[in-house]
Amino acid sequence: MDASHFSHHRAGPPPATTLAELVVIVALIALVTGFVLPPFKRGYDRLQTRAAAQETMAAFFTARAAAIAGGRRTAVVFDQGRARVWVVASGDTLMARDLGASRGVTLVTNRDSMTFFADGLGLGGANLSVIIRRGGAADTVIVSREGRAKLGTKAR
Repeated sequence: MDASHFSHHRAGPPPATTLAELVVIVALIALVTGFVLPPFKRGYDRLQTRAAAQETMAAFFTARAAAIAGGRRTAVVFDQGRARVWVVASGDTLMARDLGASRGVTLVTNRDSMTFFADGLGLGGANLSVIIRRGGAADTVIVSREGRAKLGTKAR
């Protein structure tokens, strides 16, 4: 090899990234993150509200089945302030869910409890509704006085 072949290579360290280039890269990453994260958060909020609604429905199903099987009154009790749900029969707690701590949701109900008789019917002449919210997402659980629980339309 001749000496002219080596004359095109620079001696010294390779070129480095400047501070301005790093600032531009960080700004672009922040911009893309700003567009991508909100839809993920909304989706996560919807998942958490739906999971909390299903757990709430499970509490009603458990209470009704326990009332029929045990031949005794069984109640679903709500603590709206802490978003907790209990199933209680004759002083025994059959099920407890802390939806506020586990799912980060809030609860709004039109009554603080619903009791099922041994025949599976609910106490009271009106439906019970539970609105479950997290961020912009909401789901409603509606329980008829006949004891049927269903996932309602989204609350507004």
